[in-house]
Amino acid sequence: MSSLLQETNGNLLKITLNRPDQMNAMSADMIQDLTRIVLDVTAKRTAARAILITGSGRGFCAGADLQGDGLASRRKVIEGQMMAGVNRLILAIRETPVPVIIALNGAAAGAGCGLALSGDIIIAAKSAKLLTAFSRIGAVLDGGMSWSLVHKLGTARAMGMALFGEQAIDAETAKDWGLIWDVVEDDQLMDKASEMAHRLANGPTVALGLIKREIAFAQSNSLADALRFEAACQGQAFLSDDFPEGVKAFQEKRPAQFKGE
Repeated sequence: MSSLLQETNGNLLKITLNRPDQMNAMSADMIQDLTRIVLDVTAKRTAARAILITGSGRGFCAGADLQGDGLASRRKVIEGQMMAGVNRLILAIRETPVPVIIALNGAAAGAGCGLALSGDIIIAAKSAKLLTAFSRIGAVLDGGMSWSLVHKLGTARAMGMALFGEQAIDAETAKDWGLIWDVVEDDQLMDKASEMAHRLANGPTVALGLIKREIAFAQSNSLADALRFEAACQGQAFLSDDFPEGVKAFQEKRPAQFKGE
């Protein structure tokens, strides 16, 4: 059984983490395969203009698989393995120019929480939870969690979540805190997530990618620098084929037919 399921529907690529008996814990091979898929989209080796990631079974992702892959041996080389593994995956997702939508179908723990929070749009089932239990096993934040929590929550909440590692953050709280975009009933999750993902997959891909870059840039730069970067990005957006189509559609009061170019 494949640990990753892929389904293409129009311009949308859906990826399902498929180790339900292990709560979709990520093996080293699974991490490498998921990274490759995302990088293929970035390199335009596929026609995908948006990515939807979810989990099979009752959980989204339990983090790294601590039962397999020779845990004892990995203790000696963990830094290099993280740089080549989960770190590379998180960067691939954050840096791909297409929107990445996370359909959080259940618990996301450890690096699985980092994976969930790396998405651009996160929509969760009401039963979903986020757990940062690293400290409870003598580990530290990974999967980009130190960056994600501080930027999304601020220092106080990020520190409390990380140091105590006890309280699971339910979906409604995650939305209230600004960790995720929306919460829906469990049986509505995939319909709602697919609807949103298809909308983005059929959107102005160049502009959406530039918006991602603008927001990422603004998180670590001054207002003056952000304004200059916005001007540069707007110049690129105006040169895209989708921009004149968007303007024309607006003037004609009809839906735009974007081609992602």
